[in-house]
Amino acid sequence: MQRFGEALERMIGPDGAFPPVGRSLTYRTAVHQPLAYLAWRKLLHAKLPEGQVRAATMATQRRIFVDPSNFDANGFLTIGFARHQPSLGDVYSNAGSMYITSESLLALGLPASDSYWTAPAQPWTMRKAYAGQDFPKDYYIAN
Repeated sequence: MQRFGEALERMIGPDGAFPPVGRSLTYRTAVHQPLAYLAWRKLLHAKLPEGQVRAATMATQRRIFVDPSNFDANGFLTIGFARHQPSLGDVYSNAGSMYITSESLLALGLPASDSYWTAPAQPWTMRKAYAGQDFPKDYYIAN
């Protein structure tokens, strides 16, 4: 899962956008549940500092949830990915299933004093790349 976490972090764009891949698009940021889990369990790979992961995943939350069209008149999530997009729903999709997105918030289980929250925010891989900063190439060599 650590290796997947590394790959997942690299898919978060400099503005917090991420690719709409898979059939579970309407769960929005739930795709980042593995990163949240690794952070919560203190299992992030050494290549992924906590401040970097926090900054990246918070950027995805902002990117999606800042748009008010994600919510209905009562403040509930609508079916969609980045807005109200009912055509993305499946036959089993309903207003309640949209809350699977909350799985991306596992790190909220950490106390405010935890290093995940107190570590300085750092630019994530794509933010570094598109800013012309050095960033680690993605090599995988088994030890």
